[in-house]
Amino acid sequence: MSTHALAPRLAAEHVPHPIEAVLAEAGHRVRRPSADLTALLVRYWQALPHAAVDERTRWLAATHERVRAGEATTHAFVVHALGDADEGIVFAAAAHFVGAHPISIERRQAAVDEAAEWIRRGLALNRGAVFAALLSLADGSVDETLAGLRLILTHAEIEVVCRHAAARPSRATRAFLAEWLELLDACEEPDVVARATVAVALTTLSS
Repeated sequence: MSTHALAPRLAAEHVPHPIEAVLAEAGHRVRRPSADLTALLVRYWQALPHAAVDERTRWLAATHERVRAGEATTHAFVVHALGDADEGIVFAAAAHFVGAHPISIERRQAAVDEAAEWIRRGLALNRGAVFAALLSLADGSVDETLAGLRLILTHAEIEVVCRHAAARPSRATRAFLAEWLELLDACEEPDVVARATVAVALTTLSS
C-alpha cells in the first residue's frame, strides 16, 4: 500500500501555520547535531497547546507538499513524528519519512534504522504509531528490525500497533503477528493483556 495515500489532502491554497519556518528549517538540517532537532521540537511543542489535531494535520500536509516540491528533505517529517502524540499524525509522518518518496535502498534502510531508534530509545511521543508505520511497509527486512522491539512496547502502544495492523491487512503483517503471539506464549511469565491484544488483531486479519 502506497504511503502517499496516508497523507492528509492538501487544500489548494497555502496553509500557513506558526511553525512553518521551523519545519522548513528541519527539512534542510539533514545531518546536524541532535541539539538542533531538540530546539526544533521544543518550538513545535510550544505550538501544540494552541492547535487542534485538524490543524496539526494540515501542518503535516503542508510539510508533505513542501517535500514533494523539493523545498525540504524528508527529515522535515521527523518533527511531526517525534513531536506530536496523535497516532494518525505520527503514523503518517513516520510512513512518509521511511517510504513515501523515491530513494535509494541505502537511504531507505538508513531511514528505517533511524525510526527504529526512535522506538528503542523512547524518542517518539507515540512509539506505537511509529512501530505501526514501519510494520505497514510489509517488508521482511523491516520486520526483522521490529522483531527485536516488540517486547519493549507498553500495552497502550501494542494496542496502537494492532489497531493499525488490523486496518491494513497483508500476509506479512499476519505472519508478524502470528510470530509475536508465539513469542508471548513462550514467555515464562505470560503477558495476558498483550497476548489478548495481539490475538484479537490476528483474528481480525485472518477473517
